[in-house]
Amino acid sequence: MKILRGDLHHFEGTQFFQETLFDIGINTLGNPETPVQVGLSVHKQGEDFLLTGEVKTDLTLVCDRCLGAAPYSIEGSFSSWLVSEPRPDLKPGESEVLLFPPHQPAMDLSELIAGAIYIELPQKKLCREDCRGLCPSCGADLNMQSCGCKTDEMDERWSALLAIKEQLKE
Repeated sequence: MKILRGDLHHFEGTQFFQETLFDIGINTLGNPETPVQVGLSVHKQGEDFLLTGEVKTDLTLVCDRCLGAAPYSIEGSFSSWLVSEPRPDLKPGESEVLLFPPHQPAMDLSELIAGAIYIELPQKKLCREDCRGLCPSCGADLNMQSCGCKTDEMDERWSALLAIKEQLKE
């Protein structure tokens, strides 16, 4: 999503834009045509601009346990200074600081928007909290059916702990 310098000078209130995952350079999170709503506010300070944005989208991810569809609603935000020249009073970490020289007519905000989405992704993507996953032997989706695989066999690497457990019972 590119924004023109001239538009920044006349920005009032919060303006809303609709992009797609493809438009902002995300090609790994499901359908690239998934809509992404962006609310953008601009505050001018001299030749510099403070951008604050809210990002919302509904993604269909892949469940980490069963490989089924895992729907997620994402709501994130970003904040960035667009500065005409380096400013020592703005410290990275509070807001992102991007150089936006006066001769540059537009700024691409796609990375800021994508970053706001990526940071809100869950570490463990599940279709539901009690997802049973796939059978490690036959690959059956245990949410849909039980398989006939024998699961009583213990991994021999746990035998030392089992021996300790038995000693503690005595």
